[in-house]
Amino acid sequence: MGQTSGELKEKQQKLREDIKYKEKLLKQIEQDSKSSTTKIVLLNKKINQREELITSIKDEIYLIDEKIEENQDLVTAMQNDIVRLKEEYSKMVVQAYKTRNVSSKLMYIFASEDFGQAYRRLKYLQQLSDYRKRQAQAIILTQSSLERKRLALEEQRKEKNSVLNSQNQEKLTLNRERQEKESELKKLSSKEVQYKKELAAAEKSANELKNLIKKAIEREIAARNEVAGTTGSTYNLTPEARELGNNFVANKGKLPWPVDKGEITAYFGEQPHPFLKGITVKNNGISISTTGNSRARAVYDGEVSKIIILPGAGKVVMVRHGEYISIYTNLKETFVNTGDKVKTKEEIGVIISDKGKTEFEFQLWKGTTLMDPSYWIFKGR
Repeated sequence: MGQTSGELKEKQQKLREDIKYKEKLLKQIEQDSKSSTTKIVLLNKKINQREELITSIKDEIYLIDEKIEENQDLVTAMQNDIVRLKEEYSKMVVQAYKTRNVSSKLMYIFASEDFGQAYRRLKYLQQLSDYRKRQAQAIILTQSSLERKRLALEEQRKEKNSVLNSQNQEKLTLNRERQEKESELKKLSSKEVQYKKELAAAEKSANELKNLIKKAIEREIAARNEVAGTTGSTYNLTPEARELGNNFVANKGKLPWPVDKGEITAYFGEQPHPFLKGITVKNNGISISTTGNSRARAVYDGEVSKIIILPGAGKVVMVRHGEYISIYTNLKETFVNTGDKVKTKEEIGVIISDKGKTEFEFQLWKGTTLMDPSYWIFKGR
């Protein structure tokens, strides 16, 4: 396990925040067939995080149990120490009572054979007196420490009860979420033909967009090569553009998200459909769901190479970073024009919201080759 109680609490807080955000996205999505895939994906992610949260709470309970057991052992040891100290102290008190007469102590000293022995006997009596005082103090301190440990045990038991209650509440919520998902899947199963038609239409639109983007990149490569008097299928880069591309690569896995906050609801490449059995979908990028009126933003410094308008897919902005091109789709309005220089995290457009669903696709190309953008943005995987 290897995590402290503080780290577990921090993890639980983050999970609760992520779950709450997914609930917010689910609430704003209306009952619309085109939103069903997104809804099932969000429900699945929410359930998975709820299960992770319950596991984290179990780990915290285990740590609390360890602390309770450790403190219980200390309490038992202290109780034994107090018994032993009191017994020793009692014997000393009895002995002191027997020799309480001052004249007896003096006789004990004066009966010494020489001065050295008298001195040693005097020191012994002084040490015996000091030892009794220390024993009395040790009893008081041990009793005080014991009381603190008892109070700590009581607090830890209260904390455990509170965490157990939290765990039980999360389990109840998890059961409700699973029932909600099953209910949703039953509704969807009755409209399988409709969803397959919509999926086919969406794939056709995605292929059209892919071809438009590829042709735009090919034209730009050809135009740059013509100016440079060269040929080829790759960008003829200036030293400045080459350095920009190298810096872009150096930031792989650290690029900011193309939106301030969102949830990946579809990953790159071929993936099994969330609820249509035996059906796979092919994604050219990653789909990100976010809240209404959210804005797409550049993941890195670059230049707007083209803006495409595709019926049914809104506006598409292409930003070039050396030989790499980042693509931002499904925008209802843009804040940039072709040729503009943009900075990292600069807002480039407003994402379309349709019946409560605010979702766009983020793509990444290297020349005319598609890449998986989830490995490039921070914690995309």
